[in-house]
Amino acid sequence: MKKLEASLNAKRFIFTVTTGRSGSTFLTEVLSCLKDTCSTHEPRHSFAQVMRMTQGYPIVAEEFLTKKKIPSIKKRLKNKSIYAESSHLFCKGFVEPWLSSKEVPTPDLICLDRDLRKVSLSLYLLGTIPGRSWKGLQYYLAPNDPDNLTLLKKHESLHDYQICYWYCLEIEARKKHYKNLIEKQGGKCIHTSIDQLKTPKGIEAIRNTLNLPDFSYMGRRRYQKIINQVINPKTRSKKRLDITEEQLAPWEKEVEDTIVYKS
Repeated sequence: MKKLEASLNAKRFIFTVTTGRSGSTFLTEVLSCLKDTCSTHEPRHSFAQVMRMTQGYPIVAEEFLTKKKIPSIKKRLKNKSIYAESSHLFCKGFVEPWLSSKEVPTPDLICLDRDLRKVSLSLYLLGTIPGRSWKGLQYYLAPNDPDNLTLLKKHESLHDYQICYWYCLEIEARKKHYKNLIEKQGGKCIHTSIDQLKTPKGIEAIRNTLNLPDFSYMGRRRYQKIINQVINPKTRSKKRLDITEEQLAPWEKEVEDTIVYKS
């Protein structure tokens, strides 16, 4: 990778492994309340620009990181020591290229959890179907992406909801995979959720595990306001729910029985 200034090795980086539709924007707001922290969600030079092209082509992600992403992060950091980005796209082709660079340190990871059925229904109702809709292709993994950790046989014949559910299982596999990978290289990892982040105990856990600073004075006041806000307020369905609760469990089991986890 193109050589960058060594000062980046003195900074800390935190990224997120999550499905999306899990409260990642809220996580951004919480982390922005901490001292010495630059917290973003999907800033300029978003991973989405090249995510689809990076599937199977790590060189694309490497060049994007070198020429676009890392320089833009450096500008954003300014006098801050910690950069946190809650985008769900980092785990979709960018972890290994980041780790391959000697110019940036191993990042820490936040695995942001949410009930898989709730995420699947949210994606389905928004019409964001992984590998099928336009946004599904731009922002999410597809069942036939070559670097997936799971193999979903005969996915073409599955219902859109089942594809959304498969995607959630793929991200769960990536949480385990990248947690092990990052920790082996000296990084830290924690699982949390929106419900946990709204509690003092949950905040203490993430701060202690990742060795993060306390709230700033204004940050503490802002945190008290945002914990009462509605999460995922933009979930305005593009279609009405045309499937029943009774259908979901057998459909999910069909996916679970069909999916093959790669070693």
